Amino acid sequence: MSTNIAKAASVTIVLFTALTLTHAAFVDYRTSAGGGDKSLGQMPYLQNRKFGVEMSSLSFGRDSWRGQVRQKWTECGLCCGVYELLVRMKGGPTRARLLALLAAVPKNKLQLANESGIDWKAVDRHVERMLEFGLVQAVATAGTCTMYAITEKGSRALALVDCSNSCFKD
Repeated sequence: MSTNIAKAASVTIVLFTALTLTHAAFVDYRTSAGGGDKSLGQMPYLQNRKFGVEMSSLSFGRDSWRGQVRQKWTECGLCCGVYELLVRMKGGPTRARLLALLAAVPKNKLQLANESGIDWKAVDRHVERMLEFGLVQAVATAGTCTMYAITEKGSRALALVDCSNSCFKD
């Protein structure tokens, strides 16, 4: 009885894996057939993933680079969330550019939008995220206009982003 259950479980796992790989190949074919971005395909991800186990293709140098970055950021009193916000996440370079604009002189969101050339609503979302992490602060409010300035924490993070961009390019 237990051998039948084990056989059924192994057949189920094999069928599920085959179905997943077939679906991923179809999705990969559809996304790359239109001449779009080839990185959208899922096959490279699934080729590194065998039966639920991640097979890392990263070299030793890449892993040690991550260790150096983590050490630098924690030595400056910054958490990994700030690193993710400014370097790893989508919109990180834009947030770093907004921090650089605020480093010179305090500005409101409309001034940031005009100087950076991006939509005001996008600037609004970026500033709100930076407020959550304490990278900027509201320094003056007149009516509905709020002026924002970079904090000490934001200055340290901006210096590390600049260092990461110049020192660790592949």
